[in-house]
Amino acid sequence: MKTTGIRHVVVLVQENQSFDRMLGYVTLPDPKQKLEGLTGDESNPVSPGSPGETVKVSRTTSPEAYVTDPSPGHSLDDATYQIFGQRDVPSPATPRNNGFVASYAEQQGRGRRPIGAEASKAIMQCLDPDLVPVISSLARNFVVCDHWFSSVPGPTWPNRFFLHAGTANGLLDTPETAGQLRSNFLGSPYRMRSIFENLMDAGHTWKVYYDDYAQTFALRNLHRHADLFVKFEEFARDVAQGTLPDYAFIEPRSFSAPGWPANDQHPPHSVLEGERLIANIYDTLRGEEAIWRQCLFVLLYDEHGGFYDHVLPSAAVVPDQPSGKIAHFRFDRLGLRVPAILVSPWVAESVADHTVYDHTSLPATLKAIFGLPDFLTARDAAAATFDRNF
Repeated sequence: MKTTGIRHVVVLVQENQSFDRMLGYVTLPDPKQKLEGLTGDESNPVSPGSPGETVKVSRTTSPEAYVTDPSPGHSLDDATYQIFGQRDVPSPATPRNNGFVASYAEQQGRGRRPIGAEASKAIMQCLDPDLVPVISSLARNFVVCDHWFSSVPGPTWPNRFFLHAGTANGLLDTPETAGQLRSNFLGSPYRMRSIFENLMDAGHTWKVYYDDYAQTFALRNLHRHADLFVKFEEFARDVAQGTLPDYAFIEPRSFSAPGWPANDQHPPHSVLEGERLIANIYDTLRGEEAIWRQCLFVLLYDEHGGFYDHVLPSAAVVPDQPSGKIAHFRFDRLGLRVPAILVSPWVAESVADHTVYDHTSLPATLKAIFGLPDFLTARDAAAATFDRNF
């Protein structure tokens, strides 16, 4: 077990934003600490297959950028096009990150018509730090992991399973319809072991705090622990009463209702609502000094959501031989870069950590912090751990 004062790890995983989109224009107060952000000269071709017109990144200060509608494509096929500039993976599989504009331009918009080249420029819009003051302030005051990649070049569910289990068990898609969701929760094929079980077997406590639904509950082995899935309102109560578990995983609100807008930041949901959620969690932790002194708050995003990022993803360790249905993808490539910030009194102020991480760095680091005996898969066994920061 690490000999620090960290006793509680709180993790919030937001949705579908790339690093460049959210933090590309953030600069740190210490000039010796430089994030791998944007220069403003980065661009994407309108047509990756031929030279010619390009679209440069833009630094937007318009609140209209809080909402991107329709949501950019972020399936495995979409991410393949965005990374390689073509529909099929080339040989050798050399990423170029040159297909973002073309991918969004070809996507269906209103009336089932392609969005088109002009509207697709939104994919290259990156937010001025003043538009997102909460995440920008956390970045300037704590540790930013500027080479944290999603574990899969694809959508939400497989990436979230990698966070919990170090594998997606062959899953490449996110359920979209009510029927698909029902079968994935009630007839869940996701029987892989997770970090929650490793924590529990070692005598550590955990809870999942959720709003409208808990995607984590799709892990079949956790169904017997339904009492540890609690509504988000209980998070502030547990902090105030000193009953916060060793590991707290927070799931944002994924659906909107009157007076209750979604706050997961998944387009077309507003980025601003997610800012409010992040501030709420941070303020709750800072408001209880005894908890704060023993806490690590990790802010992550599950995947890039189809938004531009300029850093090329690399190959990855194949986690396992999944028992689920597997297609042409071997889980041997990382997805795009995502925002990742470590917030704690135990980390240094205003630091850029350039270590390459992926989502399995989370269970690997939890293993280090809490002295757990086993890894989950070959992927988290090979993952870098971010405990070097405390």
